Amino acid sequence: MDPRTRDGELIPAAHDPRFERVFAWYTRRLVRRSWHALRLERSGLDLARELNTIDGPLILLTNHIGWWDPLIVFELRRMFWSQRRGIAPMDAAQLRRFRFMRKIGIFGIDPDDSSSMPPMLSYIAGFFASHDRPTLCITPQGRFADPRESIQLRPGAAAVAAATPGITLAALSIEYAFWQDRKPEALLRLVRVPTPKVPSTSGWLRAMSSAMQANAQALSALVIARDESSFELLTGSGSSINPIYDLILRLRSRHGPIPSHRNAHPPPHLPRSA
Repeated sequence: MDPRTRDGELIPAAHDPRFERVFAWYTRRLVRRSWHALRLERSGLDLARELNTIDGPLILLTNHIGWWDPLIVFELRRMFWSQRRGIAPMDAAQLRRFRFMRKIGIFGIDPDDSSSMPPMLSYIAGFFASHDRPTLCITPQGRFADPRESIQLRPGAAAVAAATPGITLAALSIEYAFWQDRKPEALLRLVRVPTPKVPSTSGWLRAMSSAMQANAQALSALVIARDESSFELLTGSGSSINPIYDLILRLRSRHGPIPSHRNAHPPPHLPRSA
């Protein structure tokens, strides 16, 4: 289908393996240059590996807090899910502007047009039937949302799950924070979404909402605790603060105790403004 289709019609993905490899190289380079560290909470590490080998369809749900989200997921796909073929929806109007994204598995829909649901379900069902280990990556909130907000989901992902017996669902929570370094941390937590007793659209919607809400709260607590030992370092420089500052610390360690950011005395309180 031509990407210049009118509103309401689905724009299919157009996978290009060579372009995907180039894009994966670019994403890896961009993530490494832009972030101090990419960290996955340790309890989700085995699940991340397991998802690569699960036969049949998988839906990966992620919260949606910023521009970086799809690139972070794409980097995780390179690291953990190389045996899976993935697609992800995007606003069709935006996809018409960035047509190259079709080559990495992005398809376009109008998220505000209820008539787009049947063609989306049909397209995803066809994709699932055509691959041994297909994956739908989706942000079911349908909008940018602060990670501390209560999870409110659109029904599309739940409708896909209800229409796909035996499907596996996993929920990825993402937060971005500044800890010790001048560059930010990308902090992740991955959990499995349990299959509801009644796997209807409403049943899946409740299960997804509950899992994503609990996962977001658990990750937020870890982010606030600022304890990097709770996470597996996926990319980045670990606990290093800055190469120059690290050198100063090494030199100072020869002559006295090393200052600690974690245990540093808090600054004095500033006077209140009038």
